[in-house]
Amino acid sequence: MAEWSQLECEAIVRDYLQMFMDEVTGRPYSKAGHRRALQNLLNNRSEGSIEYKHQNISAILLELGFPYVQGYKPAFNYQKILKNVVADQLRNKSGSIEAGFSALSDEIPVVIRDIDWDAVFDTPPDRLPDPVHDQVREFAPLHYNFVEREMRNRRLGELGEGFVLELEQQRLQRAGRDDLAREVEWVSKVRGDGAGFDIRSFDEHRDEELFIEVKTTNSGKYQPFLISDNEVAFSETTADRYALYRVFDFRRSAKLFTLRGDITQHVHLRPKVYKACF
Repeated sequence: MAEWSQLECEAIVRDYLQMFMDEVTGRPYSKAGHRRALQNLLNNRSEGSIEYKHQNISAILLELGFPYVQGYKPAFNYQKILKNVVADQLRNKSGSIEAGFSALSDEIPVVIRDIDWDAVFDTPPDRLPDPVHDQVREFAPLHYNFVEREMRNRRLGELGEGFVLELEQQRLQRAGRDDLAREVEWVSKVRGDGAGFDIRSFDEHRDEELFIEVKTTNSGKYQPFLISDNEVAFSETTADRYALYRVFDFRRSAKLFTLRGDITQHVHLRPKVYKACF
């Protein structure tokens, strides 16, 4: 089918941003309903085609430093015109959209009770090839650092670590290892940052320490996260006893996936800031 026109791209980006605002504010909406309503505006394109375009928009938002609508896994093979339309609409709606993004990054979730620990774990995302767009660096004035802003939400990070601490205690108790469960330690809270990990737990089968770094987001599982040089180095030197627990969707249902071993084997690490010395 023919490439999407400017007008079609504008219509679907408006729709996507409306879904995002509904998601942030807690208003119910139907992704399928949105797709069906869009068909009249998009030359009756198929729902599958519309859904893939929504995934393209997710990818563009992540590249620009924004969060995305959960359920629309980012797809990076997109039209250049679509990225231009996304950037234009973000500029035009900068006040309301940024308020929505800020609300998501700054939200302090309610402490979860009666957790179904069996439903917590999810599969990690696949490590994708570097997007072709990274081959030529774009110096775009529009950029928002949702990841950095969320990292400054210290209470969110603390709640995520507390969630994993309880998870590990529960896991070891259910494995019949109450002795190890009592020894689980919240290292970042008790000893302070800088150890290279947050939680000291245990492998119940080998009776060995398990060093856990916790990264928490109110956004979805594909949201990038920040990790320090010290944390990366620690994952490399303790690969056989290290795991990163990525807690996501913390504001609603709190799920997580784990990345065991050397973190460089699971993710693309892209430098953002350099220390300039003389």
